[in-house]
Amino acid sequence: MVKTLLNIIIINVLFGVSLQEIYDNAQPANGYDKYIELENGLTYEGGIGIYEGTVYINCNGSIIDLEYGNGIWIYSDDYIFSSLDIKNCSIINGEYYGISYSGNSEGNIINCNFINNDFGIKFYDDSNVYVTNVNFVESSTYAIGIYSTTPIVTIDYCNFWNNSEG
Repeated sequence: MVKTLLNIIIINVLFGVSLQEIYDNAQPANGYDKYIELENGLTYEGGIGIYEGTVYINCNGSIIDLEYGNGIWIYSDDYIFSSLDIKNCSIINGEYYGISYSGNSEGNIINCNFINNDFGIKFYDDSNVYVTNVNFVESSTYAIGIYSTTPIVTIDYCNFWNNSEG
C-alpha cells in the first residue's frame, strides 16, 4: 500500500494530473452531473470547458495549474444549461483567465485563490455567480472582469493583492 501511494506521488510530480482527464471520468453525485473531489496536496494541470450539465469541484486545498493556457470556462444558452460550483482551490498561471462564465451560466466560487492569472474571473452575458471568501493575487490585468451590463455577480469577503490594473 505504501509503495503504491509513493508511486502515485512520484508519477504526479513527474507528469502531473490532467484536470481534463479527471473531468472526463467524473460521475454524477449529490445532485450534480459531474461531482469531482480532488486530492489535497496534488497539482492538477490544464483547464476544462463546461458547456452542459452541472459540475461540482472541491479541490480540498489542491492546486489547478493552468500552465499559461486557457482556464476553466462555463457556457450555457437557452437550450443547454451549465453551471460550476467550485471551492477550496488555488487556480494559478492562466494566460487569459482563471475562470470564465458566459451565456446563461451559473455558479458559486467559494474559498479559492486566483494567483498569477491575466484575469482572475471573467463574467459575460447573463451569467449569475456568487463569489465569496476568494483571494485575487497578482492578476496581470484585472482580478475580476465584467464584460457586459447583464451579469449578476455577488462578491463577499474577498481580498485583492498586487493586481496590475486594480
